[in-house]
Amino acid sequence: MAKILVIDDHAVNRELIVALAGYEGHEALEAGDGAEGLALVRERRPQLVICDILMPNMDGYEFVRRLRADPVIADTPVIFYTANYHEREVRNLAGILGVSRILVKPCNPDDIVRAIDDTLRQAAKELPPASDAEFEREHLRVLTDKLAAKAEELERRAADLAGEVESRKLVEAQLRRVLRARKVMAECNRTLVRASDERRLLADMCRFLVELGNYGVAWVSLAWHDADCTVETVAAAGEGAALLKSFRFSWGDNACGDGPVGEAVRTREAQVVHDIASDPRLGRWREAALGRGFQAAAVLPLVFEREIYGVLCIVTREKEAFDADELELLGELADDIAYGIHTLRARVVQQRTEETLRLRNRAIDESINAIVISAADRDADNPVLYVNPAFTLMTGYAPEEVIGRNSRVLIGSDWDQPDIERLREAVRRGRDARVVLRCYRKDGSLFWNEVSLASMHDPSGRVSHFISIFNDLTDRKRYEAELEQQANHDALTGLANRNLLNDRLQQAMIHAQRNAGAVAVMLLDLDRFKLINDSLGHAVGDELICEVARRLAACVRQGDTVARLGGDEFMIVMSELWAESDAASLAAKVLQAVSAPMRLSGHEMVVTGSLGVALFPRDGESAALLVKNADVAMYRAKEQGRNDFRFYAPEMNARMLERLELENGLRRALDQGELELHYQPKVELANGRVVGAEALIRWRHPVLGMVSPADFIPLAEETGLIVPIGEWVINTACRQLKAWREEGLTGVSVAVNVSARQFQQEDLVGVLGEALRASGVPARSLHLEVTESGVMSNPERTIVILRTLKDIGVLVSLDDFGTGYSSLNYLKRFLIDSVKIDQSFVADLTTSSEDAAIARMVISLAHSLNQTVVAEGVETEAQLDFLRRHRCDEMQGFLCSRAIPAADFADILRGGGCLPLPAAGRLHH
Repeated sequence: MAKILVIDDHAVNRELIVALAGYEGHEALEAGDGAEGLALVRERRPQLVICDILMPNMDGYEFVRRLRADPVIADTPVIFYTANYHEREVRNLAGILGVSRILVKPCNPDDIVRAIDDTLRQAAKELPPASDAEFEREHLRVLTDKLAAKAEELERRAADLAGEVESRKLVEAQLRRVLRARKVMAECNRTLVRASDERRLLADMCRFLVELGNYGVAWVSLAWHDADCTVETVAAAGEGAALLKSFRFSWGDNACGDGPVGEAVRTREAQVVHDIASDPRLGRWREAALGRGFQAAAVLPLVFEREIYGVLCIVTREKEAFDADELELLGELADDIAYGIHTLRARVVQQRTEETLRLRNRAIDESINAIVISAADRDADNPVLYVNPAFTLMTGYAPEEVIGRNSRVLIGSDWDQPDIERLREAVRRGRDARVVLRCYRKDGSLFWNEVSLASMHDPSGRVSHFISIFNDLTDRKRYEAELEQQANHDALTGLANRNLLNDRLQQAMIHAQRNAGAVAVMLLDLDRFKLINDSLGHAVGDELICEVARRLAACVRQGDTVARLGGDEFMIVMSELWAESDAASLAAKVLQAVSAPMRLSGHEMVVTGSLGVALFPRDGESAALLVKNADVAMYRAKEQGRNDFRFYAPEMNARMLERLELENGLRRALDQGELELHYQPKVELANGRVVGAEALIRWRHPVLGMVSPADFIPLAEETGLIVPIGEWVINTACRQLKAWREEGLTGVSVAVNVSARQFQQEDLVGVLGEALRASGVPARSLHLEVTESGVMSNPERTIVILRTLKDIGVLVSLDDFGTGYSSLNYLKRFLIDSVKIDQSFVADLTTSSEDAAIARMVISLAHSLNQTVVAEGVETEAQLDFLRRHRCDEMQGFLCSRAIPAADFADILRGGGCLPLPAAGRLHH
């Protein structure tokens, strides 16, 4: 913009042009006469000079003549601004001096602005000034004419002078106010352009009105749409501005809303108070205003696009201020302020929106879920417009590989999915949807994709875009599958568990009922599994269970179900059974598969099973009853020798009930003292001396009487009661030894039988030690009899246990030797004190050469290892003679004595401790 110099001896005239120039963005300089103006031209080099003609010291003509005489500043354009009405003479002189444009006072502001713009544009085209002589001649002529005309004019206007003076004062005052308002507007507009904060803008507006406009007080109050219709003063300047805080304004229909402020907000029209002293609307603050000399006020509504923001309030000390021209300018200022408020608030909203969009874009980019934006354009196949980085991480596709294509690329050829049609229907109808699809990454790998589809509408309501959010459910699906597997399958074998078994059994029963068919329910229990589990460890036991599960699964047909109920129990549901023989064939096949030799963790073993079969609907019409009856049949198979199967028969229930009663009674027997020990003497073959006894347990049932060990010992082993019963036997035997010793009956030992499970218990040595300490008997008085199968189940652990027993002094006897699978190598390593020949060999010593050979071998082998040999079950003199001839050390059996109560055994000891035996070799005479 240009730099403009205004030269006039009247400040009011200068203010008008300076305000107009500033409003247009020009920089304005001021001078009071031609001499001052010439100095400023030389110093500041303005692009345009606006100059009055009639001025003291140096008039306008002289100023221009000297300006043109100076080569440095001669081409500066000049506009004459004059009240001289001799327009022809003025134009003639101006033309001679190179002044092409003359403005006549008073002049319309728009004409002034237009003249400034035109002169600046045409500055380069102005003609060169005329010579000084020509100017002097013309100037002299003009002055002569002017003097004559002036004299005439003075005479003519002498009469009107008095009236014009007063009128001029009013006009000048009005002009000052207008100029003042324009000056304020110019500064305010510059501030509006640079404004960035609403409150600071309003404060600047108030300050300009006071400092530049010479108003007394100015403030801006904003109208709020709250319950009290509050009008809050947010910016103020001038004398008494602080007092505004004590006044409460409102635009509601209440006492605080009666004044000009409330009315201006309600009516959206300017409210003017020309005389504060007499206006009835100012009752609440009239006194405060008059006390500061304020005479008039104006309240201008701040309205933009029919929205009211508040009011601009201006108070002045000039009475009858705020005429129409001033109000028009102030109204424009109020409109500009309203526009500024609107713009700044819109800018804040825009900034917040942009920040929100930035955050949303950041959230989309940083989201762990894939986000896809597609155009709703069927003709273009709804192409993808945008994918976020998570899409690439999830699918492997780069943005450029999918943008412009339909997202169905992720489905590949897997279209047989019910949710695909649901998704298509949602797209066709422009609806939201949530579906789960099988999708495929760029590398072809499957992932489960939860697609949330949202339809976006344009202002007309038409669907314009689709936003899809992908959630990778692969891990969740895998976890659900694992949960389903855990809920319905056995964790160890992977077979069906009880839950799935019940469901399959129910389905098979329903199908059989509809088709007049049958279902077989088979319950398999492994024989002596506890012995293997306890002796070889749980790891080997688990390996065995898994191997059996594989064999069972290989036996059944497709559609049959194999389940593990827990422990060593398995169940097979054979559906679509048309003949009982089919179930029998499968049962035999299962037992044969289970009993095939297997090698587990370096151990070669043969495992058998017992199997019970129940048929639907013959043996029960409910799943629970079928399982119960299959269990009864399985136990019947165990009782009849194991490694076999039995079909359920109703009479089995009676036997099962007896067994259940026996089990319950056995649990009660320990607590109620129904168990007792009988002692079978061990006798030296050479002289018949009683050297000890084997403690044999007996159960005196309160109802059944004496129960055979053959009936309850196997039951105790199956139920695990054999361990507490074994501890009771050890403690009872030690107490009995103590009693005999206190009676003086010494020199005998008592042997107690230890089951395979109890032998492998961690606390066996502790139980023995505690019993010996409590009774005080020597450790060598207590013998442990362990079976061959018990020590061979885990030979390495057996060696450790036997060494510990040897350390505390307890003697160990190997029972039933020859009936199992002893290794001679291990037998050599075992710290065994004596070996017992099983009664199955003793019974046929005289009739079976094989049994006789085995007996001779056992005796010879034991003696070579410095072990004592005990024959059990000796019942005939012929057996006794054979054993004597082959140097067997001791015997026990009915030939010398049955197992007898402790009192009877004590009588033998008191009688000398010998039993009569047939003389040696009597059978050969």
